[in-house]
Amino acid sequence: MVVEESGMQFEFPDGGTTVKFDDDPFYRNKFNKFPASKGVDFISDSKNTIAFIEVKNCTGHEGDNRWRIAPNNQKRDTAHTSHEVGERESLDIEIPQKVAMTLAALCGVSSFGDRKESLDQLAEIAKAVFEKNFSQTEKKKLVILVLEGNFGTFTRPKSAIMSELQRSIMRKMQWLDCKVSVVDSNTYNKKIFRIVS
Repeated sequence: MVVEESGMQFEFPDGGTTVKFDDDPFYRNKFNKFPASKGVDFISDSKNTIAFIEVKNCTGHEGDNRWRIAPNNQKRDTAHTSHEVGERESLDIEIPQKVAMTLAALCGVSSFGDRKESLDQLAEIAKAVFEKNFSQTEKKKLVILVLEGNFGTFTRPKSAIMSELQRSIMRKMQWLDCKVSVVDSNTYNKKIFRIVS
């Protein structure tokens, strides 16, 4: 299955269920009625893994997004950007919020049981989240931020920026037994998905 997000093509392995969550009719028509609702870009479920994936392709717009890669909104009010920052959050805050709200939406999907045919794919994902083996170690829970863009500097490589962002997200995700990864098109795990363009 190949799905596009933020100008990038992602291929997910056969045999699992992958939903482009923020394009799903349940998200658009039901969950989005909740003020300030948000969700991850993809949820991918396979036999041994469930992944909550957020894609941020900042290529060509790095200057407007530098404040977002500084943990805890450190640079939200001081970094130059041509966009209104307003109530937006740095990525280490936004990603845990999106995962939490995605799980809340899946709880809502689960509450309908088998009564809504339009929830087929999401119902499969919700079932995977709320079944017994989700809490066991053999079902890996992954939170993945795909961060594209040339954010490295002479004094600080992109890998250091990604590591700091990953540590900050991990601290904020302690409420969920999961592994957090901040990756780009050069460092991602090809077992979960492939970036094809």
